[in-house]
Amino acid sequence: MTASPLAQKVLSLPYDERERLLAELIDSLHDGNTGEVVQGDAWDRSWAAELDARLSGVEDGTVATVPADQVLAEMRAGILPARR
Repeated sequence: MTASPLAQKVLSLPYDERERLLAELIDSLHDGNTGEVVQGDAWDRSWAAELDARLSGVEDGTVATVPADQVLAEMRAGILPARR
């Protein structure tokens, strides 16, 4: 598999420049619902709300959990679909 020309250029940058670029790319991500940039405290609040909702689902039994050993075994066996 070969990287795109752009990816090759980016990967050839020094570490600190790649790190800065990555931070800029992450900051450029938009909230899918509002189209607004989510960063800083808004990012933290958004993730905290998501984590609270997921934890509540586990605690009240509406979300099924899978033991880590089972997930790892399935990954090793190639059963889980590849994620992009």
